[in-house]
Amino acid sequence: MTDINQILINASKFGEEARKILGTSIETSVNKLDFDIGILTATDEEFNSVVELLDECKELNEDLNDATIYYQGSISTANGIKKIILPYPISMGVEAVVSTTSKMLTQFKLKYLFMVGICAGNKNISNIGDIIIAEKSLNYNEIVEVQKQDKETKKKFRQNADSIDKNLKSRLSLFSKQIDLITIKSEYENHSDFVKPLKCHIGLMVSGSSLLRSDIKIKEINEDYHGIKGMDMETNGFYFTSAHSLKDSKPKFVSIKSVSDFGDSTNHKLSGEERKNYALYTSSKILFEFILYHVK
Repeated sequence: MTDINQILINASKFGEEARKILGTSIETSVNKLDFDIGILTATDEEFNSVVELLDECKELNEDLNDATIYYQGSISTANGIKKIILPYPISMGVEAVVSTTSKMLTQFKLKYLFMVGICAGNKNISNIGDIIIAEKSLNYNEIVEVQKQDKETKKKFRQNADSIDKNLKSRLSLFSKQIDLITIKSEYENHSDFVKPLKCHIGLMVSGSSLLRSDIKIKEINEDYHGIKGMDMETNGFYFTSAHSLKDSKPKFVSIKSVSDFGDSTNHKLSGEERKNYALYTSSKILFEFILYHVK
């Protein structure tokens, strides 16, 4: 009996600690709210680009004991109506996305978890507005620094990538080849401002804590990590948390972002606002086209 009492005491302490860490109750972790799709964003603009495409989007009226504000909506697809949950973004960066992703996995039962928004692109292969589907992601700040006898410090970049589900990758690959990018671009109000054709890339997205505007840093990243498609501040935190938090019944996840700059000192003809708005349009439009026809 003493052993059982001690187990109950320990369980109670664990519950209190879990509530402090997650900002949620143990009950909601067990009795998750049922949604088909969760969509994460990092900024107000990204959030609004998603809300505009949802049906009947409104604030979730549930007492979750959670500081995050959630919105719920739906979208009518070829496979029926899909219920969507959308947290209002806390801020940009890995800390915010890890916190929000953890709570999404804890609070809600999801089939899919998407991230959508803008990123920096690899200027050698991409144009402004191009869509980057992150097959895998790693943290470019994850390095080992070794000081040699001559006092020179050598950096060793680690290659700890997290990847999306293989079946989902195949679906996204087929989708990227079938999607009518010409029509999607033509439907954008200011499409004539963007001369180059719209393209879709699948591959490596690298993430770091810096908002990059550095030729030197971009050169260093491209030299140490091969095949980079895009760079942002959130995708790796989103992938790591999604891949490693749940043992069973984890949702399929992917980050779909569009290029608004190249992370360097490139002089663009269009303003940052014009480029950002186009990238917001193409990323959210591509995500919803995928949901419409390929999410079952």
